[in-house]
Amino acid sequence: MKNALLLLPLLFFLTACQQQVDPQLQEELSRARIRLQEMEAEMEQLRAGPGKGQLAHIVFLHLREGLSEEETGQLIAEIRKLAALEMVKNLEVGRIADTGDDRFISDHGLAFQMIFENLEVYRTYQEHPAHQAVRANIKPFLAGPPAVYDYWVE
Repeated sequence: MKNALLLLPLLFFLTACQQQVDPQLQEELSRARIRLQEMEAEMEQLRAGPGKGQLAHIVFLHLREGLSEEETGQLIAEIRKLAALEMVKNLEVGRIADTGDDRFISDHGLAFQMIFENLEVYRTYQEHPAHQAVRANIKPFLAGPPAVYDYWVE
């Protein structure tokens, strides 16, 4: 009991010394942690990339409600412009097929895939003016941001 009474003032002192953390600072710290994780993943890819072979890049598009067949055709034609870029290999574009699989992702209507020789070529593609133009031109057809999946071709 005597020890508990001695610890009580210490507990009050420690509680009083605790600083309130600014919520904005907490948010900033959280974003920094996320960015650090992204950078660590990027470093892993850089280390693994060249030894793993080519990089496959798949994009799933959530189409705007009520998109006509003509508009869908325009969208596909716009995406096919990417095939003209020398760095893009094996571009494939198509409508999502619901095969009855329970794992089917139903909120996407269109997908396309391409191959890059390595991560450096992929990054160059990301900044290429023709790619940036296609991105801007397809936005009116979309209901939200694309989902992107990349993997190393084994």
